[in-house]
Amino acid sequence: MKIYVICDLEGVAGVIDHRQQCRFDGPYYDQARRLATLELNALVEGALEGGATEIVAWDGHGPFPGGIDAELLHPECKLIMGAGDGGPVALDSSYDAMFQCGLHAMADTEKAVMCHGGWQLNGRPIGEIGMNCAIAGSHGVPCVFVSGDRAAAEEAQALVPTMEVAIVKEALAPTVTGLTEAPAISLSPEQARRVIRDAARRAMARIGEVWPLRFDPPYTLRWPFTEARFADQMLASHPEAIRIDPLTVEFRSDDFSTLPK
Repeated sequence: MKIYVICDLEGVAGVIDHRQQCRFDGPYYDQARRLATLELNALVEGALEGGATEIVAWDGHGPFPGGIDAELLHPECKLIMGAGDGGPVALDSSYDAMFQCGLHAMADTEKAVMCHGGWQLNGRPIGEIGMNCAIAGSHGVPCVFVSGDRAAAEEAQALVPTMEVAIVKEALAPTVTGLTEAPAISLSPEQARRVIRDAARRAMARIGEVWPLRFDPPYTLRWPFTEARFADQMLASHPEAIRIDPLTVEFRSDDFSTLPK
């Protein structure tokens, strides 16, 4: 069984401050990367116990050094590095399933830890979790596992009810603006890794039962921005896009692979 893993940082146990833990110049960035890598290793252990024969992980938390410490990586996991955060790189139909590790909910989600990102795909609100599932689905690959905070897990199962989830933390504040630090309750890193390993092993048994998430063509992707200058930049690099309003750009295509990620 060949497994593709998407890794992020905001959904990792013990990570609750974006400025200090998730930015490259943050004083606790190395700590967050170590915690994220150990969670990935726990996922790898569970997947191997469940029958995985090849595991490839994409470090989706930006350019180098990214969110995964290669020096601590499980020896049975290959790592895609230096590919930025523009969608799951090198994911194709050769994979039997996709796993997502350390993910967060979409922007404006209630009781979420560091929620951000979000689009509308064919009129449906969708965050990074859903977009990853849709990209995998376009290759016929199901997403069978997501780890992160409770809001991320609920978002994932609203899209694919039969997938396995591993909840490692939960927001305590009812609403949080953007990436602002807010109260949350987290499992200890050691316990979070146990939860992830067990859920990853169960997820392996779901392969063949969980269907890929697919959207029917034609595809319409609306991309909202917080400032008009970012919309300007997107239009400059994608002249085929349509401007809906000063902050919103829309893409239309019959080929999912041509949509920006």
